[in-house]
Amino acid sequence: MISAKKGIRAEEVRLQSQHVLFVEGNDKDSIDPHVLEVLFGRKIRIESLGASFSIKSVAQALFSYHPTYYFLIDRDHHDNEFIDRCWKNFPDQETHNLLVWRRREIENYFLEPEYLSQSKFCRVSQDKLEQKVLQCANERLFLDAANYVVISIREELKRNWIQKFSNPEEFSSREIALQRLKNSNEFDQHRSNVDQKVSADEVERRFHEYLEIMTSGQDQLEFGVGNWLHMIQGKKVLAQVINSGCFQVQATDGTAVTGREKINEVVKDLLQKDLSVQPADFVGLKQLIDIRINGETQLR
Repeated sequence: MISAKKGIRAEEVRLQSQHVLFVEGNDKDSIDPHVLEVLFGRKIRIESLGASFSIKSVAQALFSYHPTYYFLIDRDHHDNEFIDRCWKNFPDQETHNLLVWRRREIENYFLEPEYLSQSKFCRVSQDKLEQKVLQCANERLFLDAANYVVISIREELKRNWIQKFSNPEEFSSREIALQRLKNSNEFDQHRSNVDQKVSADEVERRFHEYLEIMTSGQDQLEFGVGNWLHMIQGKKVLAQVINSGCFQVQATDGTAVTGREKINEVVKDLLQKDLSVQPADFVGLKQLIDIRINGETQLR
């Protein structure tokens, strides 16, 4: 028997419309869903969907079938042009409902001492917190610069450097087909391209280039100098900072909360503060999704 439900609240209607934001993370303890659940409240369902490459593929595959599914991934190797286009055109009627963080990871947004120090769990001054962030970031500066070299070369070598053949007449026998394959200039060109990209000189050039971008030529990292705050591996740095003596979180029984649970408590506390103090990308994300759900921007 079919019956009509009366007295449905507007919020229930929004929830039942199945707006879903898919984010990176392999389990419920990942920071991304915790952050976004607090930011959006009950307006949208947040789901973890593994690594960024799988999310991007799913976004492209499901776009035409589920226009109320949205996808958010870490910056990784994506360049500014691609990221700006995602935010400007969202939802992109030609491609997908995909957004990419402008910083390397969502954790990078929490490395701003002015913002992070507002947590009720912070036990040090903003200056002390700034020193701790710099210390942890400096310790992994050269590692992250080296990994940017690896990522850039790896992504460039993934590009589609040869097209499949299409004319059967050019492959009329085993011998002709093999000869046609072996004579393809693309193989020599690709071999030369690989040799150039992995040469010692090119690796060194890229390493110094990434260091310059991150530090603006400084020997030690400074806030406001270089792009390191956006590029450093924020997940690692934030974990070090929060699990240091700078923060103290207690469970209801008075025992100390540590590890990932401690990080989640700190970031959830920050997201509950007024929208005016939140990172600009958090505000922008909320506005874009609210427009999709409500038809108008609603700010807390």
